[in-house]
Amino acid sequence: MFGSQVGGYRILSPLGEGSAGSVYKAKKNGKIVALKLPKILGPTDLRRLKREVYALSSVNNPNVAKIIEADVEGPSPFIAMEFIEGENLSGDVRANGVYEGKYLALLADKLSFALHSIHEAHIIHRDIKPENVIIAERGPVLVDFGIAMNPEETHLTRTGLIMGTPGYIAPEILEGGKEGAQSDWWSLCAVLAFAALGRSAFGAGGVAGILDKEERGEFDFSPLSSPLASAFAKALDPNPSLRLPIKDLIDVIWQNI
Repeated sequence: MFGSQVGGYRILSPLGEGSAGSVYKAKKNGKIVALKLPKILGPTDLRRLKREVYALSSVNNPNVAKIIEADVEGPSPFIAMEFIEGENLSGDVRANGVYEGKYLALLADKLSFALHSIHEAHIIHRDIKPENVIIAERGPVLVDFGIAMNPEETHLTRTGLIMGTPGYIAPEILEGGKEGAQSDWWSLCAVLAFAALGRSAFGAGGVAGILDKEERGEFDFSPLSSPLASAFAKALDPNPSLRLPIKDLIDVIWQNI
């Protein structure tokens, strides 16, 4: 692929690859972009691509990656997004350590602001995880809407294909419940717990074990302070009706600086 062109963009180097497609660093008219080349194997993949374009075009927030250009109807579909210099949250924590005090609070504030904007555009992200948060010069940026959906659309769960990442998929989705804004908020709380702990709140292990811990509400928040650990446990409660709202979790984070 390197040196070839798609939509007038010259591919420079790989940035990542997943089940939904590949992302490359590319250039057009002197501008560097992140160019996503999706895998289109049928109508479902095309609908997913159109959802992603819709999601990205509907949000205007400094903490959400911006779409520059897209072609979802041509022979070589692509999405060109702003190229964000920075490491993802997972790599940042590995390199620089966990987020504490005001740094955790500011991370929570900015990602909460980003997700609120996404939901205002009537979009559910569905894959909020540390790898989809880029720590850029302007702050954390939420990226990758590859499996984003409108709340009215259907989804696949444990009865078929799980769309999401173990440890960051809300428990109600695993039970076949209706996903919505509350499932995204649960995922964001799990990401903030990762930032504070340097690991998943559900520990390591196989996919089935992690998913079972989510459903049972089995967390490991050591060595967080008692008030912070308690707040995270309430925010990640498997029962949506019992969860601590994100605003209250952030208040506790600020109070524990």
